[in-house]
Amino acid sequence: MSPRGGGTFPATRLVSYRLILVGFVLAVLLAVACDQPAAESPHVPEPDMTDMEPQVEKRLRKTRSVVLANPQSADAWGRFGMVTHAHELWDEAQTAYRQAEKLDPTDARWPYYLGDVLSVLGTDLEAAEQAFRRALELRPGYAPAHLRLGNTLVLRDRIQAAAAQFERALELEPKLQPARVALAQIRLSEGQLELSEELLAEVLAAAPRHGRALSTLAQVYMRQGRRAEAREIAAQVRSAARYNLFSDPLMGQVDSEARSAVVLWERAKAFFDNGNYEQAARGLLLVVELQPSNPDAHQQLAIAYGNLGNLERSRYYLERTVSLKPDLVEPRLQLATVHLEQQNPTAAVEQLRRALELAPDDPDAGWLLGKAQVLVGDLSAGLTSFEQSKVRGLEVPVWAHNEWGSALAQAGALDAARDHFLAALAADADNAQALFYLGLLLEGSGHTDEAVEHYCRSLEAQAKPSTLARLQALGRACG
Repeated sequence: MSPRGGGTFPATRLVSYRLILVGFVLAVLLAVACDQPAAESPHVPEPDMTDMEPQVEKRLRKTRSVVLANPQSADAWGRFGMVTHAHELWDEAQTAYRQAEKLDPTDARWPYYLGDVLSVLGTDLEAAEQAFRRALELRPGYAPAHLRLGNTLVLRDRIQAAAAQFERALELEPKLQPARVALAQIRLSEGQLELSEELLAEVLAAAPRHGRALSTLAQVYMRQGRRAEAREIAAQVRSAARYNLFSDPLMGQVDSEARSAVVLWERAKAFFDNGNYEQAARGLLLVVELQPSNPDAHQQLAIAYGNLGNLERSRYYLERTVSLKPDLVEPRLQLATVHLEQQNPTAAVEQLRRALELAPDDPDAGWLLGKAQVLVGDLSAGLTSFEQSKVRGLEVPVWAHNEWGSALAQAGALDAARDHFLAALAADADNAQALFYLGLLLEGSGHTDEAVEHYCRSLEAQAKPSTLARLQALGRACG
């Protein structure tokens, strides 16, 4: 029936008209879409992997494939940037970070990492500065970012702006020593020598081997006319930490992406030089995992564990070192020392005998062998080893004078023992062990007052229970 006649459309006919309309709209939209050029995915750089370590190549290919599969993912681009950054593929890293920041401008990591890459390259320091500033807009309380921005400003010769960043970094993190050193260098350049010296003293109190702090202090002393002190400090620089690492959790995320044994090795050595043995051990564990036949890495890892007081782990990696390269002398001496620390002189004797076979003129092996033999209970053999070392013309270390003197005392040669203890004191007037041993000799010969005097001097140099026990046995106390 016609609508004019007062009827209604059937429901089925109404649905049909609606479907036609929807189909028409979709067709139009599809036609318009077909006329538009497709949005191009950004190019994903492919690093040159020639001669690359297999595990590095595998890691790079994996993270790159994730970006290819998810070109609009900021996290995928950022992770690819971190992996290339960790392996010093600077061009690929900055491309990835720029894209990650474009896709997610709210994540401070991407401009921060980009700033680091650009500052390392040094070709566009203005862009590096701006990248660090964008990161700080997102994380204004992140002290390492202020430090890195300050370093970039120094390179741009904007010294006062740099000083402000270093001061802000120290407000946020007072233990950020590189910021204090950088500020001291600025004060030195301004002629504020006392302020510079004060800043450096704070650094060296916490990190006595800080290389940059020592070299800057030498310059301060030279400017102050304190030439002898400047030369003394400059001499320490040669054995000081060459690197000045600091805690940077964000950059630590980049470091954790490293898979190159070469990169990990260099970074671990840097931590080792700075006395950060825990971080050094972590890196070296990865190196020995990647290079299980590398004796140097095993030995360095053993030393790191030794400095951390973990003798079991130290012994394990020294044993691995010796098994990998049996003709190495130094790790055998270190292994023997660990055995002595662990009260296992028999194992120490075995290592020391082999060390002497490999290097008969080693300056330490003979003295250590004598000590180990005495501890085993072979007094005669120990005294013979001491004598043989002397015959070879080797200088007697202070500790060896004490060990030799102790062995002679056990053998009843008290006068000869006394000579060795006196020789130890001549080399080191505050040697606690020599003072204690002399106290025993004096006590044994009835010279109680002199014995107490030596015990008290020994306690002053180093508080040890054995010394306190002797004083208590005599009913005496130090004044």
